[in-house]
Amino acid sequence: MKKKYPDNRGFALIRRPWFYAAGIILIIAVCPGFSGCGRSQADNVSSRPDLVTIDVMEKYGVLNRPAVIFPHDLHTQSLGERDITCDECHLQTPSGYLSTKYKRLEDEDYQAVMDIYHDNCITCHKASADSGYKAGPILCGDCHKWEAPYESSRQPIGFDYSLHYRHVLANDEKCELCHHVYDAEQKELYYAKGQESSCRDCHREVSTEEAISFQEAAHLSCIGCHRREGRGFYTCAGCHSKDSQATIVRIKKPERIERGQPDFMLITASPAEMARSKMNAVPFAHGSHENFTTTCRDCHHETLRACRDCHTLAGDTTLGGGVTRQRAMHAMDSKYSCVGCHDVQKFSADCSGCHLLMEQGRLSEHACEICHAGPEPSKAAVADTRGMSLDDFRPSASEVRLSFAEADIPETVEIGILSEEYKPAIMPHRKIVNALLKDINRNRIARHFHGHEDVVCQGCHHNTPAGKKPPLCENCHGKPFDPSNLHIPGLYGAYHRQCIECHENMQLDLGTDCELCHERKR
Repeated sequence: MKKKYPDNRGFALIRRPWFYAAGIILIIAVCPGFSGCGRSQADNVSSRPDLVTIDVMEKYGVLNRPAVIFPHDLHTQSLGERDITCDECHLQTPSGYLSTKYKRLEDEDYQAVMDIYHDNCITCHKASADSGYKAGPILCGDCHKWEAPYESSRQPIGFDYSLHYRHVLANDEKCELCHHVYDAEQKELYYAKGQESSCRDCHREVSTEEAISFQEAAHLSCIGCHRREGRGFYTCAGCHSKDSQATIVRIKKPERIERGQPDFMLITASPAEMARSKMNAVPFAHGSHENFTTTCRDCHHETLRACRDCHTLAGDTTLGGGVTRQRAMHAMDSKYSCVGCHDVQKFSADCSGCHLLMEQGRLSEHACEICHAGPEPSKAAVADTRGMSLDDFRPSASEVRLSFAEADIPETVEIGILSEEYKPAIMPHRKIVNALLKDINRNRIARHFHGHEDVVCQGCHHNTPAGKKPPLCENCHGKPFDPSNLHIPGLYGAYHRQCIECHENMQLDLGTDCELCHERKR
């Protein structure tokens, strides 16, 4: 049953064209009674977080003068000191919020909009100067400057789990105060429990007939609510200043956002595509992944729909931008893909010793089956995942252990390539192997994706099969350095690159003095 959206929250019922360019930061004035909530920077600095580009006139054609760069907080602070409120510059909409436009609700025509700015801004500046206040310019060239008077330091702000949970508590868990669905037939907003989605699901970069832009919706609702409730930030700097953002209280472990999402699931093709799917399902611990993200949009973009709804096997140009499911899950250059997100973890200190020296993008022979460990497509379609977990699909401990005994790992390895000037280097081989296995075992991602423990050997013995007797380094690096093949250095370069770069990448303070490894002959 529909729950009609409260009238005092019906600001988004206003449907009108949005003519501001995407770069405009919406103008919302600060109430003087709360001027301390957002810190404005002084007017003599060149970098500000509150800059608004007044380029609304560009929709009428090419301008003769550059757009005005407007320092918003500078004006609200000055006017607030004179008890001049937000309503002086912004009209109230029928829904009770202040319009983001300056002294108007709609854009009428070129002359009318231009006159609103010129008449009111210049008149205010003149009146302020006549009253003895520091005032802004009154000449055209002093506002429309070819060289920008300020540099923007505006920082984007995201609504992460912590901020979301703080708002849930502050609003007594009344999700309907922010979340709504638009009924096109009834032309009204209503709250649909269980269908809560990201604001960006409907409110995109530019306003349409169906929904205003995200920027306008956020500034109308967020600042409007903060002003009405008397808490939160009202100024540009309050939200978009780096210093101000650092003061926002963060909840380390906010309660989970419940929207019917599963703790565990099998990632498969859609029912319509199941017959064409050839890969086994991917067991996916949805609940644990939530602990490693900051917002649902880290994976679900602007919507909260399932991946397969938009990214089909062939690629849906309407919903998924033509990105196939294979690429959506495997693209290494995307922060949204599974492989791309996991690949970033390789650059941590514990992992980079091996992975930064490896060929990027090259997968092991076990890579596919580590993820695609679930049932085949036909069985996955009817599988009941309730009560399942990743443990149900992991290989047994005996299946992933080293294929040879620890005693088969040499205790030390003697490297005598520099034995003419230095004594042979004695490498504590078994100690290094055990240290790497320990690092893998204490990292959940490494423990899951390394699969078989034999892969630890390939951190040094790359391009060779795992085993207790891998080929000697000189088998591949025996030739002197070949400038035409930089990927295969000579033996001298291979040893030093592998050892020294591994130590540096893992941030091991072992030094680079030759005699730390090679005792010089006396």
